[in-house]
Amino acid sequence: MDGTTEPLLTVIGNPIAGNPSQFALERAIGALRLDWRVLSFDVPPENIAAALNGFSVTGISGVLIDPSVRQAASAWYAEQIGVEGVAIDCLVRGENGRFTGSDERRLWVEEQLAFRSGGDRLCFGNCAAGSSWDAKSLQMKKVSGNVKPEQIEAAQAILVVDDLSGPPELELDEWPANDGSTIVIELSSCNLLHDRIRELGYQLLTHSDLQIGVLARAVEKWSARQVDTAVIRDAVEEYLGV
Repeated sequence: MDGTTEPLLTVIGNPIAGNPSQFALERAIGALRLDWRVLSFDVPPENIAAALNGFSVTGISGVLIDPSVRQAASAWYAEQIGVEGVAIDCLVRGENGRFTGSDERRLWVEEQLAFRSGGDRLCFGNCAAGSSWDAKSLQMKKVSGNVKPEQIEAAQAILVVDDLSGPPELELDEWPANDGSTIVIELSSCNLLHDRIRELGYQLLTHSDLQIGVLARAVEKWSARQVDTAVIRDAVEEYLGV
C-alpha cells in the first residue's frame, strides 16, 4: 500500500455507534507504527453500493464491513466480480486500484477448526448448504440438540450458530465433562450458554474472539504485517468498559 498520501481505512455499518472496531484498529496500526488513519461511516444497507463505489475512486486502502451491512456489501461485490453467492466482510485495494474482497469471519472459523483436525467436528444451528456456515464445506457434521453424549465426547471441535428461528436448543445437561481438548466456537445469540460450556471444561471461543480475530486478520490483509491480538483485545475491552 505504498503511496504519496496517508493511507485511509474505513469501517462501515448500520448502526456504527458503539462499534469498537475503529478504536481497536487505531490501536493496532499504532502498535505497528503505521501512519494511517481510520474513519467510521454509518451507512444504511440501501446505500452500501453507493458508498463502496465512492470508496473505489477515493483512494481508500481498506474497508472493514460490519455484519449489519454484510449482505448488502456482498451483493455489491458479487456484481463487481460477476460471481454469485460470494460473502465478504473485508476489502483491500490492490495494485490495480481495484478492491479484492474476503470473508474474514469464515476464514477465522476455518483457522480455528484446522487446529482441531484429529477428531469429529459437529455443527449446531443453521449449517445447511447455502448458509454462511455450510457444514459440508467446513467438513463438519450437522447435528441437533439431542445428539448423543458419546458423539459430543468424540468431537474435537463444535460450532454453534443461530438456527433460522434463533439459538439452537442444546441439551448441555447431557454433555460430558471435557479436559479442555475440545474447542466450542459459540456464535449464537444466546450468551447464557457460555458459563455452562466453560463449567464443563470445554475451550470456548465467542463472538468477542471472532471480532478480535477478524480485526487482526484485516490489519494483516491491509499492511502485510501481523499485530499482537492482545493489543486488539485490550482496546476492545477498554472501549466496551469490560
